[in-house]
Amino acid sequence: MTGWNGMWLVTKREIRERARTKGFLISSILTVVLITAAIVLPTVAGDAAETHRIGSLGAGNEAIVTAAAEVAEAEVADQPAEEADGFEIFNFSSREEAALALQAGEVEVVLIDGESVLVATEGFGGTPLVGTLQQAAGAVRLQELVASNEEAASVIDVLSRDPLAVTTLAGEDSAAAERGTIAYGGLILMYIAVLSYGNAALTGVTEEKNNRVVEVLLATLKPWQLLGGKVLGIGLLGLAQFAATVIVAFVALRATNALELPDLDASIVGVLVLWFVLGFSIFSVLYAAAGALASRPEEAQSASLPMTMIAVLAFFLSFGVLSNPDSTLSRIVTFIPFTAPFVVPVRNALGALTLVEHVLAVIVTVLAIILLIRVAARIYSGGLLSIGRRVKLREAWRGTN
Repeated sequence: MTGWNGMWLVTKREIRERARTKGFLISSILTVVLITAAIVLPTVAGDAAETHRIGSLGAGNEAIVTAAAEVAEAEVADQPAEEADGFEIFNFSSREEAALALQAGEVEVVLIDGESVLVATEGFGGTPLVGTLQQAAGAVRLQELVASNEEAASVIDVLSRDPLAVTTLAGEDSAAAERGTIAYGGLILMYIAVLSYGNAALTGVTEEKNNRVVEVLLATLKPWQLLGGKVLGIGLLGLAQFAATVIVAFVALRATNALELPDLDASIVGVLVLWFVLGFSIFSVLYAAAGALASRPEEAQSASLPMTMIAVLAFFLSFGVLSNPDSTLSRIVTFIPFTAPFVVPVRNALGALTLVEHVLAVIVTVLAIILLIRVAARIYSGGLLSIGRRVKLREAWRGTN
């Protein structure tokens, strides 16, 4: 049996056996149900009509607010028992006055000259009201084009983009705020996945060692095949579960409009996925090796403490990168394999990462993964057959044949 065939057999075994367990099925269903309920229930409970407070600076805003009211009426037209949201306009004489009112929460957004909208924050802290105003502004633009007999190209242009430019109190434009939101979301997802599914690899190795199954497997397989197959199997199954949860959450958010979601840039999402896989690979290998050092599940968590601390440190370092992506520290941690998966997607999303830096970071991280697999396989080999006691790292390193 070749090395890769053996590893693939272990991978399929992990996926098949774990996917059938009640724990996996219950956790998958429960996670999806809880995520859906957390998103949908607040919108159902909040169906009562509310009055939105909209600031107005300059001319051309009244028509957009009127159209927004018509949009709200249309949304409840087939539901006679429900009332449409209302809209109240507050006029301001200067941008400074409008900004102060927005910051104090006196208004939700501020329309400026019928061309832009000022919000407190974008993305996760934003308001779905912006989407309604964009739709209303688009309707107003189309009415103006039809009245002036404009050519079809102008109509297509209005339909293909948001008519209102969005800015925040911090002075960010909409695109910059959206990139920051995507970076922040990817950072959170990376942290959750590393801790959740890294620990799954850890406990899987420990349980298999504790029930002596590993002794049978080692009769036909090499330690690195077991390690690689287990990490790959648990990783694929965990990431599939994780991806399904994210997709369900995304669909629920889109369907309920409970949160103003940013437009996803394909290149930024691609980089997030790449570094998600690289980061998960690094930490999963380390967690699996740590599991070989523990003899009982109770010891597994203490054995994994160094990896958990590294992940926590990288997570908090990336928040500093969010605020200053061009700093010397941000550049340094870009090339450290344990921090790069958290830092590189953030710098890329914020436009602070050069192509040369990105390529070098990928090369360094891939080389580190290859080296870590060899090191982890040796630790794994030396620690697997030590039953009944916790194995020291030095002992596991020397104990391999």
